[in-house]
Amino acid sequence: MEPSPSPGLLLLVETLRSQGSGSITVRGASMNPTLRDGWRLQVQAMPGSDLQVGEIGVFLHGGSLTIHRLVWRNRLDGKESLVFQGDNNAVRETVPPEAVLGRVQTAEARREDGTFSSRFAVGSDSRATFYRLVHRSHGYLSRYFPGLRIPPPGAPQATPYRLLRAVFRSLEGIISPRPRR
Repeated sequence: MEPSPSPGLLLLVETLRSQGSGSITVRGASMNPTLRDGWRLQVQAMPGSDLQVGEIGVFLHGGSLTIHRLVWRNRLDGKESLVFQGDNNAVRETVPPEAVLGRVQTAEARREDGTFSSRFAVGSDSRATFYRLVHRSHGYLSRYFPGLRIPPPGAPQATPYRLLRAVFRSLEGIISPRPRR
């Protein structure tokens, strides 16, 4: 049974739907160093189908609001799923596009005196560029080399796909390392 969303979450969902944008405060360290606990974010409402790989999305997962980066888009049997991961998190979440509420546009850092900095754009950084480049490259290569395609769940992985995945994971660790908590 899915947990019911909190009244605050329901208010955010309604605000995004009616006004097209809203603000939320980051709680937790899963997006460090990109986003930090206590920062205030401006979120633009948008469907998950419009979210681009590399952007930071706000979505519902397990009855909770989650703010993570879109790292991959999967399509199987005409159905799309989105794969998100926190910049400081090894776990990936796969959700349907309908779970996405919007995209993080700007952030305001909380200063030690409790005030906020001026807004600055987030989500267009080296991590975003890396994930976009890898996703586009995979799409291009898998058109010409079917062994590089992502296999359906339960199907055996072709050797070329396993090799490409190993290269991706190695590059990800170098280009986009996970900071220690």
